Amino acid sequence: MKKPFTYALGLLLVSLALTGIGCSDQVVSELSDEDAAASLTLAAGHEIVMRPTVLGIGGTIAGWLGSDTDEWEVFLDSWQAGGSVGLSWEVVSQVETDESKAAQEAYDEEYAETPIGIQIPDSPEPEYEEVVRSGSIASESLADAQELYLPEFWPEGDAGTQEDISLIWISQNQYDELANTRETTISLGLFDETLIDAEEATEEVKGFFDQVKDLLPEGLLANDDEGEAAESALDLTTVEAEGDWGSYTLTVNDVRTSVRTIEASNSFASFTILANKNNPIILEVKLTPLAQGSLEALNPVNLVGGFSGYEVIEINYQEADET
Repeated sequence: MKKPFTYALGLLLVSLALTGIGCSDQVVSELSDEDAAASLTLAAGHEIVMRPTVLGIGGTIAGWLGSDTDEWEVFLDSWQAGGSVGLSWEVVSQVETDESKAAQEAYDEEYAETPIGIQIPDSPEPEYEEVVRSGSIASESLADAQELYLPEFWPEGDAGTQEDISLIWISQNQYDELANTRETTISLGLFDETLIDAEEATEEVKGFFDQVKDLLPEGLLANDDEGEAAESALDLTTVEAEGDWGSYTLTVNDVRTSVRTIEASNSFASFTILANKNNPIILEVKLTPLAQGSLEALNPVNLVGGFSGYEVIEINYQEADET
């Protein structure tokens, strides 16, 4: 009997995830998760490398789905723990040219209704050009900000200093609240205003969860019960931390390192936060479909563009810091 497609797909993804394990020469850190997190301090000149994710899936598989998986290089121009940060960023993309798109459209139009048995020539090879986007942005609110500013929405050029926004770190106030009470307020700002009117949301959100709950990775939604999920979905900013520490793996100066984390979420997003009060960087953000603010995101055409987040894959120090 043939195995169901979903089972076969699961085996494929697992095998791909395991590919290369045991044959890598990369050095692995011997520090405990707790000590590794405590040692992960930042300073001017350090580099953070990130990549986008889709539906909480890593960049490699997201690329197969058609998402932009270009890595973001973020450089710290200045850093004061619990105070301020200034950074510059760059992302290099390979973008299909307008001429290439036009050629493909013309090909599709010409051969869209070709009868069976008629020879169809090969489609034109896509052509790409390199596009570099870059900018700089700063915050002086790492002590008490409640709002984040996801890299996907950083403007090109000099964005100046953002007021009451902590970029990709939670503030020290938020960290203290999560560590001591397991609850705090985190706003994603740009998304909050896009949701349907809260007065009319409850029934629509219930139906929404019916449609998407089987599509998402286990644990991505804050509540399994539909009624509770619909009610909590209307609270867009309160996040609750899990009862135990989490763990996250990234590369630090070419060393594969596992660090202790705080895992926090609501029905809008989940956050993996470095367990270091002086560097509470958000290592991973997973946005739920609710963050898109529209049931149209369920349309397969909009699937990839509608569900995004990011993951930190590397932190690199200056050579001078390795002494």
